[in-house]
Amino acid sequence: MANMFDLMIETTPNINPALASRWQSLRPSFVPEPTPEEHADLERRADEHSSGLFDEIYLNT
Repeated sequence: MANMFDLMIETTPNINPALASRWQSLRPSFVPEPTPEEHADLERRADEHSSGLFDEIYLNT
């Protein structure tokens, strides 16, 4: 949903500057930045997922 608002703000030519500013101040509460621990966990899970996909590809060729 946050991405939808980002897109509307970015692509609407005559957007009210107050509305755009308000969204930018509210956005972090909708999509908080991950903590370093969360970020590391996401990277680890992505690596594991990628590794598993490559293993499957190589086993099925």
